[in-house]
Amino acid sequence: MCYTSVILFANSTKNIKRLNSIERNEINLPDNINNALVGILLSDDHLQRRSLSSNVRFIFCQSGKIEKRPYFDLIYFMFRFCCTNDSEYYIKRWISKKKGEEYSSISFATKQLPCFTKIYSLWYLNKKKIVPTNIEELLTSEGLAYWIMEDGSRQNLGLHLSVYAFTWQKVKLLMSVLENKFDLKCSCHIHSSIGGKWRIYIWEKSMEKLKILVTPYMVRSMLYKIQK
Repeated sequence: MCYTSVILFANSTKNIKRLNSIERNEINLPDNINNALVGILLSDDHLQRRSLSSNVRFIFCQSGKIEKRPYFDLIYFMFRFCCTNDSEYYIKRWISKKKGEEYSSISFATKQLPCFTKIYSLWYLNKKKIVPTNIEELLTSEGLAYWIMEDGSRQNLGLHLSVYAFTWQKVKLLMSVLENKFDLKCSCHIHSSIGGKWRIYIWEKSMEKLKILVTPYMVRSMLYKIQK
């Protein structure tokens, strides 16, 4: 890839007031943001710990089509209170050497906070993302909506959910949550074009039930993922 422009809207951290430990510990995530973060972490976005002694920050990135921008804006303003006062998002643009087309991505990062460190301990083992053992408790209809907006894709009359980063055992765990907690009929499909990675498929017969569960939480521009 050949980059044509890199990182716009990035502010210097010079002269930014640092929070003390008491102030950092006082920042907590409301329930709706905790719920959303579960779905977001089931996708490609991640928490980052720079050292064993540091707190953790949340990094969010979207790339590709313009219809994703309203979703990015939702997440950005949702986590804005966890960012430095003058922080902005980052934009990267590049030209694909293979296709000669221009691509772009937009991202932001929060401050390093104890609230994210607690969540990190559930989702990471030896710096690798995992599915928490209590995912059935953690995943709500709201979280499912964000998972779909992140990694859902309409497939025929059903829906694929990408689970490329997780082991087969964790994929089975996620399927059991969808079936037992949300009463959604699921199966697993293999994505042969990317090395046989697994995808969860929600059947057509469960799509109406799925719509009722997640539509109240979805950005309008993402509703195409659950509509015929």
